[in-house]
Amino acid sequence: MRTLKRASFAIAGLAVTVAAWGQVPPPASAPSGAAPAPTTLHNSGDPTLALTPGLRGATAAPKGAPPGNPDPHNLEGVWWMSGYQYMLGPDVGVPPPLKPEYMAILERRIRAKNRGTPEADASTQCLPHGMPRVMESPYPIEIVQTPGRITFLHEVAHNVRRIYLDRPHPAPLTQTFLGDSIAHWEGDTLVVDTVGLNDKTFIDDEGSSHSDQEHVIERYTKVDNGSTLQLIVTVEDPVTLEHPYSYRRVFRWRPDVRPQEYVCEENNRNAPVEGVTVAK
Repeated sequence: MRTLKRASFAIAGLAVTVAAWGQVPPPASAPSGAAPAPTTLHNSGDPTLALTPGLRGATAAPKGAPPGNPDPHNLEGVWWMSGYQYMLGPDVGVPPPLKPEYMAILERRIRAKNRGTPEADASTQCLPHGMPRVMESPYPIEIVQTPGRITFLHEVAHNVRRIYLDRPHPAPLTQTFLGDSIAHWEGDTLVVDTVGLNDKTFIDDEGSSHSDQEHVIERYTKVDNGSTLQLIVTVEDPVTLEHPYSYRRVFRWRPDVRPQEYVCEENNRNAPVEGVTVAK
């Protein structure tokens, strides 16, 4: 069993897990001598606004594992994120460009987390994580391709994303936790467009808000001869954000990994009590 099983829900008690995994290295694009990533919201130094450190995440497949498939249009297999972050802003430690009233909500949620009484959210109730949050998970993802569809099978809480190729979004749209996803290829990049998201989830694990007008665009490109999957995420929300923003993530090809059973409802140690996540 993976050491992180259900730990992503224990926001107030992550110290052991973080110590075990280590922190995320600086982004590869960071210039030499660049200032370290902020450890508090707004780089304020206020301990009540302390951010949860990221996790190192997955490494490359071990020696002897089958090599990645160099076909840029074949994403099938198991992938595992390298460098998981609790806050999904344009850079490590930088919050999304939230409007003032929603930044105040994020501050409230971070302070509650640091008091040891984090606000309950969808995931602590074993509901789907929402977007883009579900893609920022320290658990493996298995991608399956069939004619007209690409399916993401997440180990975390058994979230499933069905992405339909070369077709429009249905009308009218039903709002759901993971939204409606369609995709097309632009050269060697798969472009995924997700709308129809409800407002019952957070953008990230720190508690950034989004509305039911959130729009997420993902661009997946295989690099390193098929051993790495690069993801560029763009988040738009005219209600909660001052402007759209983007960030980059990478997933490692891991043919040696079999996603495990993850039944959130069984022994959920973080089931909320009166709206507060209580680690048991």
